[in-house]
Amino acid sequence: MHPMAIDRRAFLAGAGGLLASGLAAQGAPAETRAADEPLFAAARRSPDGAFSAAIFRPDGTDVNAVALPARGHDVTVCPVTRTCVAFARRPGNFAVAFRRDKGWKPIRFTTPPDRHFYGHGVFSRDGRILFATENDFEAGRGCIGLYDATAGFRRIGEMESHGVGPHDIALMKDGRTLVIANGGIETHPAIGGGRTQLNRATMSPSLAYVDTITGDLVERHELPEGLRQLSLRHLDVGAGGMVVIGGQFKGDVTAGTPLILRHRLGGLPKTVELAADLSPRLRGYISSVAVDASGEIAALTGSRGGIVLFIDVATGRVLGERSLVDVSGVAPSVGGFLLTTGKGEIASGASPSQGATMTSSTHWQWDNHAVLVS
Repeated sequence: MHPMAIDRRAFLAGAGGLLASGLAAQGAPAETRAADEPLFAAARRSPDGAFSAAIFRPDGTDVNAVALPARGHDVTVCPVTRTCVAFARRPGNFAVAFRRDKGWKPIRFTTPPDRHFYGHGVFSRDGRILFATENDFEAGRGCIGLYDATAGFRRIGEMESHGVGPHDIALMKDGRTLVIANGGIETHPAIGGGRTQLNRATMSPSLAYVDTITGDLVERHELPEGLRQLSLRHLDVGAGGMVVIGGQFKGDVTAGTPLILRHRLGGLPKTVELAADLSPRLRGYISSVAVDASGEIAALTGSRGGIVLFIDVATGRVLGERSLVDVSGVAPSVGGFLLTTGKGEIASGASPSQGATMTSSTHWQWDNHAVLVS
């Protein structure tokens, strides 16, 4: 077991004050002072089977790219330096930090041998700490690894995720509280390539909020008996602190099977009511979640069904849907959302009122997620 580093709490508590003399003193990097063009990042695979992660323009042309040793999953972006970190797909244990500036040397780092990444992470508001969802696979528990972004992403400790199989993670608007989607599925890298579910009869998906300074649990919601097969996977935070969560159902999918939840601190999770045929058409699978720049509209992709859903964050009302084969990645963009697919397509400007304002075809097989870099 890897307890939290003794100095972790003091390090985090002083991070805000240290920012003025630390990261801020370095000045904004060249890439953040450059043109205002929207840039995105995602992991991908080339036709010859090589894996990489890239920062790219809406038309799919690269600004910078880095090789990955194996398949990647999600990318997270530092709010201060705009450093991108691409994570391995579970049960991989590597991550690679890179920037738009090709002169900045990428940094590769790993989990300890008895941990692996779940493919997601988020930076602290000041950019000093990277929080990453991890599996303590021998103990069958989830944890959040802490990496010092000012020291080559050295691991400085961990916190409890307060659940099994933590997947996606986000920082709440207060800049202090993490929200974690604990998928509830136990796996081990030595069994079935790390993707075999070991606890189907005892799944325990939950949503947890954790204080980044103390590591204390703020609030936790375990799904009720009727929803125990809904593995919570991906989330984003909208206006008013409303969290939108997409799940993947591990049982028989029928009309009305819930796949999407909404939650605000202090309340109870609420399911989003879907049309009777929608859950079967989505094949019980939400791939990715993103909230637009206003915080009022969320887009949720379903790669298996080739469907993009748009919902009202405040009410949970479904605003519309679009069809796009093998769609998965989604990020806020000008005029709505940018979408990426495993077939190489990129669509930007997608919204409830229109399919897209621009589409591009690339030779890349884009992986599950896409993020806005600048």
